[in-house]
Amino acid sequence: MSGLVLTLYGITLAGLIAFAFHRLKVLWMYARHARMPAKPAPWNGPLPRVCVQCPLYNERLMIEGLLDSVSRLRWGGGLEIQILDDSTDDTPQVIERWLERHPEAAGIVKHIRRSQRDGYKAGALAHGMTLSDGEFFAVFDADFRPAPDFLEQLVPYFSDPQIGVVQARWEFSNRRASLLTRFQGIFLDAHFVVEQAARFGSGLFFNFNGTAGVWRRSALEDAGSWSADTVTEDLDASYRAQRRGWRFIYLSEYTVPSELPEKLTAFKSQQYRWTKGGIQVARKQLGEILSSDLPARVKREAFWHLTTGFVHPLLITFAILFVPYLYFAGHVKVGGVWLFLNPISVLLTGGTTVILYITGQYFRQRQWRDGLLWLISSPFLLAFGLAMSVTCCVAVIEGMLTIGGEFVRTPKGGRDAVVGGLVARMRSRVLFTAVTAIEVSLGASMVFGSVYFARHGSMDIAVVLGIKAVGFLGVAVLSAPDLFPRARTAAA
Repeated sequence: MSGLVLTLYGITLAGLIAFAFHRLKVLWMYARHARMPAKPAPWNGPLPRVCVQCPLYNERLMIEGLLDSVSRLRWGGGLEIQILDDSTDDTPQVIERWLERHPEAAGIVKHIRRSQRDGYKAGALAHGMTLSDGEFFAVFDADFRPAPDFLEQLVPYFSDPQIGVVQARWEFSNRRASLLTRFQGIFLDAHFVVEQAARFGSGLFFNFNGTAGVWRRSALEDAGSWSADTVTEDLDASYRAQRRGWRFIYLSEYTVPSELPEKLTAFKSQQYRWTKGGIQVARKQLGEILSSDLPARVKREAFWHLTTGFVHPLLITFAILFVPYLYFAGHVKVGGVWLFLNPISVLLTGGTTVILYITGQYFRQRQWRDGLLWLISSPFLLAFGLAMSVTCCVAVIEGMLTIGGEFVRTPKGGRDAVVGGLVARMRSRVLFTAVTAIEVSLGASMVFGSVYFARHGSMDIAVVLGIKAVGFLGVAVLSAPDLFPRARTAAA
């Protein structure tokens, strides 16, 4: 048994080290190549027609703010705004009341309803394209609030006929609302501040983020338009377009405010969809990418980008084996490769993650304060990330086995957001309840291990296990109110 545990543990650490080395590479690319694109050339000829698409599903808390923002967008060419509303609640009535109060917007704002939610967000965007003759399509989810100069800042980059997408960076207006939103902001800044800028600056493939960006119509059509056979239609279309030779631009210094989910189950749902969709895109496209005539460096980064979700099964395997490994390592004399593998894995896996987070925080606003604050609290931040890997591990498994699936919106609207509908369907309730049960089980095993090693005088190991237990049990406790709303109501 000890030999089996040590072997599996070694394989897991080797996988985590591989992903850690890639994280180091991303940091190196960011330090060397991160840049803002050159100013665009002057537009030649009349300004093009732009269509702003706002796909919605039950966004009654967010829609008025979105309408206020997009109706203020400035553009000297032709402009139309499509409110692609697949809602089943009272969102349509909220939209109609807004339009009645703003008759000046009636000429450009179109409220579009479909009889069926076919294709979910991808289907809504594709349907909207058939109703517009726009040359460019800007996309905004319901919680985004673009500044009036958004189109004036982004569209001029399309003066280069090879540019297919211009993407702005996401910012988060409620990142300081709670400890949960602070953690989310740090996780997401690592992607939007560091990874996206590093890939763009290095001339590698990166993805349109589904919102706060603009597509050239001909680029999207050349790539095959929107497809609903993955739940991350943005990532899928991005890779298809770049494989066709279209270039993307990332504006790391131009931001669009959005909202982070303020309830943990909503955040889990978002991470679940992103992870599942990434694996589906890898299944769909990675073979063709690796066998293509693309440059080797582009293929390598595409591989790591599209398979990054597999780090979550490795992390959960690590969590399951950690206590048994420590037990057997204390009773079986280990040496050789273990003397090298353990410290290297700890240094690389934890260290590069913390450095990535701190880099994102510093270069977001060029301030050290937040980065140093999270350096101090990094053990708990890493424990939270490890616990979130349970959700993402399940997503990886489903992504490997399924094509497409329901596009489950992430509830937004601050503390008033209703998450109950997210877990109302039996499948979702079973899924998130099972995830929470696994989190509790892993947390309990960490508590048991912490007590065991504390009694045997290994306080350093006991403290490490205790921090990991806080991550798993904390995530489970914060998820419980959304999974059992009736119990919460009765207690109140």
